[in-house]
Amino acid sequence: MQKINISKEAIDNFYGHISNKFINEKLSKEKNKKLMWTITLTELNTLISKKLKGFKENLDLEKLIKMEYSDLCRLVDYIKSNKSKTKLTIKQKDIFLTLYSRLNNALFVKDLNVKVCPYCNRNYIFNFNKKGKENATAQLDHFFDKKDYPYLSVSIYNLVPSCGTCNLRKSSKQQDIFYPYNESFNDSVKFKLKGIKSREKLSIQNLDFFDEKRIELDYKILNNKDKVENHIEIFNIKNLYNEHKDIVSELLQKRVIYSDDYIDSLLDEYEGKLFNNKEDLQRLITSGYVEDKDINKRPLSKLIKDISEELDLL
Repeated sequence: MQKINISKEAIDNFYGHISNKFINEKLSKEKNKKLMWTITLTELNTLISKKLKGFKENLDLEKLIKMEYSDLCRLVDYIKSNKSKTKLTIKQKDIFLTLYSRLNNALFVKDLNVKVCPYCNRNYIFNFNKKGKENATAQLDHFFDKKDYPYLSVSIYNLVPSCGTCNLRKSSKQQDIFYPYNESFNDSVKFKLKGIKSREKLSIQNLDFFDEKRIELDYKILNNKDKVENHIEIFNIKNLYNEHKDIVSELLQKRVIYSDDYIDSLLDEYEGKLFNNKEDLQRLITSGYVEDKDINKRPLSKLIKDISEELDLL
């Protein structure tokens, strides 16, 4: 839900990872110990240049891989308008899809330093080690579907690390949603809590904080209304987030326990000992990251931050 910042180093590493698939300058595929096809990097670059010459002169695999989103959009439009000219044979499609199938997702996700699905902010997508090998829990969503646009199978800005649920829900859908490398759902929407919010009223009411029937989550659209509604619909955001009412219940309890004076006293006593600053203390209290730039570090940090702001915990 927060924009992914990708470094030049990550881009260069990714291209190096792909180019290393051409062993002795060749990429091959076997099936049942039978060689299906083989192609050199030079031959693949010639194919790309020939098929997409009308879009841009001297286009090659490296340029396809590193192509930024604005150019990807223009290329997609070009392919749509020139289907016969850009059409690939089954074997040619398989070359691009084979490159994708041989990707090491874990290395890519590690370089991006994204730990939570950027589409939903609900599920971890970090790596784990098993028998000395790094593995990824993330799937790579093709923002532009690889079946329709095999040329973009390994274009770095077309690969969005995501949880399996979001990858499945988006599938090949091409509605206008938030593109994580350029924009942030977080900037356009705020989760809202219907009901009592002030600490004073929460303190005097005889409330069952875990009666989830009295808690209703909603959202306020700040801008990009159509895109927000598409994103919420495709990824089932509202329905899924209403299954996390226990998180909101705990925040209501914490607001009663942690008065402003109590928070100040904790800060006075433990700053520099248990935590470095007020933001660290707020994260400890709410169990979520409190700065926008950190939302992709922990699941549900967007929800926790928005509701905590409503409750004046932040």
